[in-house]
Amino acid sequence: MRRTLEVFFRYPLRFLIFLVVLPMVGVAVIYVMVPRTYQSTASLWALHRYAVIGATGPEADLTSTPAQTQATALSELLQTRAFVDTVVKGIDLAPTLNLDSTTTDNPQLLEDALFNDLSKNVVVTPQAYNLFAVSYTNANPYIARQVVASIISQYGAQSLDLSIAEGRNLLASYQQQLATAQKSANDAAAAEASYVSAHPTSQLANDPQLANLDATRVQAQLTVQNIQATINTIEQSIGAQGTNVSSLFQVLDPPQLPDRPVSRLKSYLLGGGAGLALALLADTLFLVILVRRDHTIYSAVELQHIIAPPVVMQLPNLSLPTISLLIPNTAREQLVRENK
Repeated sequence: MRRTLEVFFRYPLRFLIFLVVLPMVGVAVIYVMVPRTYQSTASLWALHRYAVIGATGPEADLTSTPAQTQATALSELLQTRAFVDTVVKGIDLAPTLNLDSTTTDNPQLLEDALFNDLSKNVVVTPQAYNLFAVSYTNANPYIARQVVASIISQYGAQSLDLSIAEGRNLLASYQQQLATAQKSANDAAAAEASYVSAHPTSQLANDPQLANLDATRVQAQLTVQNIQATINTIEQSIGAQGTNVSSLFQVLDPPQLPDRPVSRLKSYLLGGGAGLALALLADTLFLVILVRRDHTIYSAVELQHIIAPPVVMQLPNLSLPTISLLIPNTAREQLVRENK
């Protein structure tokens, strides 16, 4: 430990240079490499929970708020390439991403780059029971506003279609079942009417075959009624969803053109912290090298480890007053004059 401290205090400036210069280099790298970015944000009011129309009507997450369900639905849409492609269509987004020529010349790589950018930089956040926000960060403030506006527009258009898509499929299926059930009901009614007309009224009072035909007709009509009720429920649910975005959400604060860049303080702190970590590592390595190269002898124990000489006598550490008592007066006076 003593050797380490001796070496450290022998070259303090060299250690301080690392601690000062490397964090400054880290901050400078962040300043040069990380461009200024601008964030555009829009606030939306969820009118109801996002629901998918099923056989029993709207199916929604009743444990979440309307804002949470719609924010979740929009976040999931942003993870699909089809939705992202429609969002960036007509927006000159690629030049703002600093892509190389290899990426811009390859349509697949370009599509991947645009998808990764939106998946990373678009943030959908529920802020209250009905309020949620959509924000996007880009180096160009105009592009940031255009992307947020396009996301809201495409979400309103595609989310309604996706919400009622299953309902429409079920509706078509139930309508086919209704046609089949209606035919069966008509056939059952016709069979019962034909049987009644073919037999005298006096013989029909306790006729088991007539009772069977009547039960079949009633069951067929009940099936028709149940299918028709299910169709009515689905049609009402689809109608309740509406046909435009105003039935799903309302835009309270449209995306504005940001006039100030996003603060880079966090990036600067990360760069400075990385530089400080490198500085501590460099100081540690430098200290280890200096200690290993230091061959100075600081104690008798270290001397014995090196040459192991025989020890005849060892004087203890004596203070100056004690030494002065052991030497003659003339030498003592001369020692005092020298110390003065």
